[in-house]
Amino acid sequence: GDRQFTHYAGFQGAIAARNLLLPLSDRGVLGNEIPATTFTSPEVASIGQTEQVAIAELGTKNVGVAFKDLKNSDRAVCDNNVQGFLKVVYHRRTGKILGATIMCPSAGELISEISVMMQFGRPFAELSKVIHPYPSYAIELQLLAADVYYADLKKTMPLYNFLKRIGL
Repeated sequence: GDRQFTHYAGFQGAIAARNLLLPLSDRGVLGNEIPATTFTSPEVASIGQTEQVAIAELGTKNVGVAFKDLKNSDRAVCDNNVQGFLKVVYHRRTGKILGATIMCPSAGELISEISVMMQFGRPFAELSKVIHPYPSYAIELQLLAADVYYADLKKTMPLYNFLKRIGL
């Protein structure tokens, strides 16, 4: 059958029960937006497409990659566990998340945040506007999204400067 995850089976069971009780025909099958976590130390979690798959499907010009090593993360330093990274693959034009891989002690929780953004079609950069606790691993996700947000903002500076020069 489909992917073999306990959390996915629970989702499909709920859909089956709903379809039985209500006249609905939801198949309960999702695409790439099923999060997966390997509970090792550190945890490794992923969702959606890898960078290679996204590039093969959309081309290099349409795929952006945001990467953050956690060796300088305040939480990782406090935990004395600086192994880890965050990697988010997104569509350059829309900003929508295509996939992500996270390796850190709380990767299973962090991938859920990416899952929500994907489910609702929100651009990755919008995560920079959500307040995260400090120090946490989650704030590193916010800071990575802020890097993408400011890179996008920088692209509009020539237009902003031109409008400023003409008094608008």
